[in-house]
Amino acid sequence: MTIKDTPEYQAYQELKHWKPVKRLPAAKELMDPKSPAFPLFLHLYNEAKEVYLKLPMRKNGEHPFIHPANVVLALREAGVTDEATLMSGLVHDFIEEKVDLYKKANKLAKQKEHLLMLDQYEEKASKEFQEDMEKVCRQKKINTKIAAEVLTITRLLTRHKRDFYYKSIAQVYQFPDDIIKEKAIQVKLADRMHNVLTIETFNNQQRIYGCFKNLFILNNTKKFLIDRYGDHMTIAKKLNPTEVLFKRSAKATYEAFLTICHRCLAMGIGDVKAMIQLAFKKYAMEKEAVWKITKSDEKEMHLMRLFHGVVRKYDGRLHHEWERFEDQKKAEFEYCQKFFADYEFNGEQIQAVLDYKDAYALKEVAAYLLYLPKYFVAQFLSSELTKTGRIKR
Repeated sequence: MTIKDTPEYQAYQELKHWKPVKRLPAAKELMDPKSPAFPLFLHLYNEAKEVYLKLPMRKNGEHPFIHPANVVLALREAGVTDEATLMSGLVHDFIEEKVDLYKKANKLAKQKEHLLMLDQYEEKASKEFQEDMEKVCRQKKINTKIAAEVLTITRLLTRHKRDFYYKSIAQVYQFPDDIIKEKAIQVKLADRMHNVLTIETFNNQQRIYGCFKNLFILNNTKKFLIDRYGDHMTIAKKLNPTEVLFKRSAKATYEAFLTICHRCLAMGIGDVKAMIQLAFKKYAMEKEAVWKITKSDEKEMHLMRLFHGVVRKYDGRLHHEWERFEDQKKAEFEYCQKFFADYEFNGEQIQAVLDYKDAYALKEVAAYLLYLPKYFVAQFLSSELTKTGRIKR
């Protein structure tokens, strides 16, 4: 027996974090070529690749088509075998990317009439997408139900240009068909997992913001899993693909936040690391504040003040409420300057303290979602948003 046959190594195989591939896989590596539905997958692979060739390289320098390919790989490696789900992973951004190309080519902005044009083009692109898949299904004698599901899932995952992030994600979790909903959730988890693992060129604040968006999806998925399967993910049992994807995406998000923490400490703020961590523990354990969305409290002089309103701060950025976002950043900065005056931190170090505390706190939320069976953040759910898709004040 080799060391890789031991129970210890097999346990590692179960627990290891998912890693994306850097080279572009062929279609036959993403779906079994012997599948009767493979001709449709191959067609979508070629069609999507052609669209992605018109897009700029990803920020980390990779080919843009590497993203949907990794989404499919993540789905397969989590145990997803449903062909419509794998195809949806491949084309989850297909319609949205076509709309973006149309927007750029026609120099459209966010005026009402331009948004109407984008809505109309999205409908046109969706119709063409549907007709194209149905044509392939007829030619290759493939069940058209697969094409119908791919269209439904893809449209569900397509962000409309007039919608902000929460609203676009909420439509997935509010979808009435639980089977389609779960397939869309699987794709979204794989999508965000790959995105958060490819942010190496981002600065710390960009990284935090990208990871923050993951938490809304993870939080809603946790509630979905509790409602659908119960709160037994921490018990040793075979997980279904959605649970596997949830755990892997949460771990990827945790790892990304942890990397931010390390980057911040490299700025020379290590002397206050324990104070920040213990302040969060006090905030979490005494106040039990990680179960809900809190507001900033400028009357609080304890260091745990920095953890009040973190979600609302990034909510402000998400909705381009720059004044609210900058006001909270400024208040936090000034508080830290005074609180940590003995350390004579410069401006970059104060910012590193703030980035560290945000990344540390949100990292812990990811861990709670992973390992506290009944944990999710109240008010941070699609079902609790306002009619306009906002977190309630």
